[in-house]
Amino acid sequence: MKTKALVLAAAFAAFFTPTANAFFPQIVPLRALCVSGSPEPLLMKLLEKYNEVPKYTMRLTVDSPKPVFMIITENKNNGGGSGTSTVLMVNPNLDLSCVFYTAKDTLKDTGAKSLPEKMPLEDGKLDV
Repeated sequence: MKTKALVLAAAFAAFFTPTANAFFPQIVPLRALCVSGSPEPLLMKLLEKYNEVPKYTMRLTVDSPKPVFMIITENKNNGGGSGTSTVLMVNPNLDLSCVFYTAKDTLKDTGAKSLPEKMPLEDGKLDV
């Protein structure tokens, strides 16, 4: 019985390893700092150290009692005019706020213009 379990485990490992390498060919280092509760301490530290203020907020509706939020802070005057940006994720369902950063994060405007209004056919579902 143990032999069958080992053979089965080895087969699964051999099957999933090439797939995992194909999906994730490179690991990119990213730093994250999380705090319990509100993102307020993280926002205060970004203001204090980098003069970054919340510029964009996105509400993400999820299958949980409360929505998740993404906040992007920005200071266009940092870094010699290239600016700095920081992404925060706030999950009130877990009572957790996290900031994701590297060294010199920047938010780039692609210059794309908004198209006329168009909504999905059903509640939250795309017609694909």
